[in-house]
Amino acid sequence: PLTKNHKMETEGLEKQAGAAAADPNAADESPPDIEFSDHVMKLAFHPSAPMIAACSVSGYVGLFQYDVKGNKNLADINHHTQSCRALQFSADGNTLFSGATDACIGAFDVTAGRPSGILAQAHEAAICSLLVIEETMLASGDDDGVVKLWDLRQQRCVHELNEHEDFISDMVLADDNKTLLCAGGDGYLSVWNRRSGKLLAMSDQMEDEFLSLAIIKSGRKVVCGTQSGSLAIFSWGSWGDMSDRFVGHPQSVESLVKVDEDTVCTCSEDGIIRVISVHPNKLLGVIGEHAGQPVEHIAVSYDQEFMASCSHDNTVKFWGVGYLYQDDDDDEDEEGADSDEAGAATGDVEMDEDEDEAPKAKGKKGKKGLKSTNAAEDFYADM
Repeated sequence: PLTKNHKMETEGLEKQAGAAAADPNAADESPPDIEFSDHVMKLAFHPSAPMIAACSVSGYVGLFQYDVKGNKNLADINHHTQSCRALQFSADGNTLFSGATDACIGAFDVTAGRPSGILAQAHEAAICSLLVIEETMLASGDDDGVVKLWDLRQQRCVHELNEHEDFISDMVLADDNKTLLCAGGDGYLSVWNRRSGKLLAMSDQMEDEFLSLAIIKSGRKVVCGTQSGSLAIFSWGSWGDMSDRFVGHPQSVESLVKVDEDTVCTCSEDGIIRVISVHPNKLLGVIGEHAGQPVEHIAVSYDQEFMASCSHDNTVKFWGVGYLYQDDDDDEDEEGADSDEAGAATGDVEMDEDEDEAPKAKGKKGKKGLKSTNAAEDFYADM
C-alpha cells in the first residue's frame, strides 16, 4: 500500500494537472469519458464487477459497463422527477439505491435489469446522502439534517436521528459495524450507535460546513472535508474539537476517498483531484482535473484500478490509479529522497499538525442490534 514515503515521480508531479501523477501512460489505459446532458451529481462503482452508476441534476440515473476499449450503457433509470443526489450499491451488488430531491428512495434490480420499486416520501425534505450499512440496512440523510435507518427486511424506518440542523453531506460506518458517523452542513460531526439509534457524541459546532468523511489511521483519526477547503482531523474519542487540520485546498473539499491508513484522495470545487498524506500532512501529487469545473464526487473501482470523477462539465472521467495501491519495493532511503523531491515540485502547503497519539475511544453501550436476513430487494416487494 502507499505509505507516507511512497515514491511519486517528480516529472509526473510537474505535468499539467490532468496527467496521471506516477504513470505517464495511465490516462491512455483508462476507460473513455461518459458524457451526460447535464451536471453529474454522484457516482457509485459496483462492488465486484466493472460497472458504474452515475446520476444527474435532472434525476436521471445511468448504469454503465466500463472498459478501456469502450463503455456500454446497460440501463437508463428514471425513478426520480427531480435532481438525484445519492447512489449506493447493495453489498452484493444486486441492487442500486438512489435518493433525490423529490424525497424518494429508488431501487433498481441490477441482475434483472429493471426497477425493484420506489419508496415515495421517504423523507420530508430532499435526500442528499445514502449509505448501505449491511445487506438489510440502509441509512439516508436529508437537507433538514434528519438521518433515517431503514430495516430492509421489515420494510420500515427503525431509527430516526434528529440532532443536525442542516443537510447531511456524508456518512461512514466504522469497522466495528456499529458506530455511524454523520457530517453536516451545520458544522457538526455526530457519532451514533446505529443499532440502538442513540447519539454517542457530537462535535462542537465549527464555523464551516462538513462535506465529506473518511476514517483512517486504523480507526484513530477521522478526516472531514470542508466548505472552506481545509481538512478537519478529529482524534477518535475526542469529538469536541478537531485535533489538527490540513490547509491546502483553495476551495471546498466535496468528496474524499481513502487510499490507505495514511492517505486520502480529495476532489475540490477548483476542479482538481489531489493525493494527500495525513500525518505527516503533505500534498503528494495531482491525479487530474476537470478543466476548472467543480468536481462533485470521486469513487474507486472494486479492483482499485480506476478512479472516477464527476463534474459540472457533464462528464464522468476515469483515471488509472492502480499505482496508488501497489506495494512499493524500493528501499526506504530512496523512497524518502524521492518523496522530498515530490514535495519540492508541488510547493509548500500550509498546515497545522498534531502528532499526539489519539486517546482511546469513549462510548456508551447500545442495545442489541436488529436481526434481519432477507435480501435488499424485499424492502420494495410490497410497494
